[in-house]
Amino acid sequence: MNSFWPIIVGGILPAFFWGITAVFQKQSAAAATGSAVYLIAFGSACALAGLIAVLIWRPAPWTVEGLGFAAIAGACFAAGTGLISFALFAYGVPVSKLAPIWSCNVLVTLAIAAVFLGEASELEMVKLATGTLLILSGALLVSSA
Repeated sequence: MNSFWPIIVGGILPAFFWGITAVFQKQSAAAATGSAVYLIAFGSACALAGLIAVLIWRPAPWTVEGLGFAAIAGACFAAGTGLISFALFAYGVPVSKLAPIWSCNVLVTLAIAAVFLGEASELEMVKLATGTLLILSGALLVSSA
């Protein structure tokens, strides 16, 4: 397998689709869809995608532990998505101002993975600090543009 495929499949394509998602989330808010209704429609589409994925991808075992972690991930994602939708709907804030800020989520993921998943030993602290400063600086610059 080419080493670029995991990066394309797990990095570039999700970034592309999540970028498109943000635009449609803003359009939904502009069309007077509140965050609760948005979450219902969004969640229904996610559930449908899961059903299709079951038919396409190879079967994998279902465990109570795995389902629990998936449910927690879904609840966290729903909370974040709901708050974004609320801010877009209630405050009319431009998505171009919010997206750079919520894109800092990689720093939260990195910190949790380092502490709770034991991945800290795999990190180079100088590169980590430099990257963190660049991400935060970029988010501030882009959101204030």
